[in-house]
Amino acid sequence: MALATSAEYRDALAKLQVRIKDTLAGYDEILDQAKPDIRPLMEQLYTAHNKHEADISARLRDHGCVPDEDGSFFSTVQRAVIKTRAFVDDIDESALNSVIKGEERILSLYDEAIAAARDEDDIALLSRQRGNLYEITQRARRKFG
Repeated sequence: MALATSAEYRDALAKLQVRIKDTLAGYDEILDQAKPDIRPLMEQLYTAHNKHEADISARLRDHGCVPDEDGSFFSTVQRAVIKTRAFVDDIDESALNSVIKGEERILSLYDEAIAAARDEDDIALLSRQRGNLYEITQRARRKFG
């Protein structure tokens, strides 16, 4: 049974889920090329996003939506950019600024979804996920900033 929810919330949640799918595609490439100094951080972000995406997909189904299985066209672009960068330059600390900016965009999508949510369980889930992602991002800033 689908939960009663607003179109605004379903759209915000779907947008977040797709962006996380796109990000996972990028991390697939980064993990293949990451230097040892940043690899643990990339693995931590990948693991968090993978879990978050699965939870958000389940919530989308609960709300009567079909989660995106492939991500957007941006997934393909992101993979190409990372492959090109790895060919020209190392995926090392210098790449972290772009990674952190991408994570900040995801945090803003969490803010939009939380603002549109009306279900307390959804708000709690999204707030927990956002807090987890925020903490990882802040640790990266402190360590590599």
